[in-house]
Amino acid sequence: MLDEAVDPVWLADDPPTLACLPYADTVPDAIVAYKDRGVHVLAGQLSDVLAAGLLALGERLEEDAILVPAPSSPAAVRKRGFDHMAVLAARAGERVGRPCRHLLRGGKRADQAGLGFADRRRNVSGRVRVLAPGSGPVVLVDDVRTSGATLSECDRALRTGGYTPLAHVVIAGAMSGPDVRSGGGKS
Repeated sequence: MLDEAVDPVWLADDPPTLACLPYADTVPDAIVAYKDRGVHVLAGQLSDVLAAGLLALGERLEEDAILVPAPSSPAAVRKRGFDHMAVLAARAGERVGRPCRHLLRGGKRADQAGLGFADRRRNVSGRVRVLAPGSGPVVLVDDVRTSGATLSECDRALRTGGYTPLAHVVIAGAMSGPDVRSGGGKS
């Protein structure tokens, strides 16, 4: 079970990103099966992984923080027939007693798969917008963090809309390179 393998690792982003699992072994297949092949039974395990990550935030998860799912492009949502992160974020929020709001809309962009760091940044730059301006602390949740480009663009949009991103929680993250901090949920 994926949720039993959760071992959160902080990635050196600003705000910080908590990766619940390494993007390795069966994790990539499980994420792709859920979001692109319609294996919806995996939603329970994947949302449990997110919930474990949210609990690992500890004090960073302020009492009034809301969960915000990273948006998929409209084309991806149409193709899949559902917004995979909205479902997972809502379920994880229910498990940890946090509200979830769909505050972001993704714009038209190329698929990020296969793109390098700079190309990923260019691909998402200016492509995310806030649906409802407001204020308050938010925790952004997503399925995978590779370069951090999508998370950074979502943060930009949230800040522009008046929100304060506290942290990111992702199901899986790339765990190599200089951006990995010590594990165990500490930064």
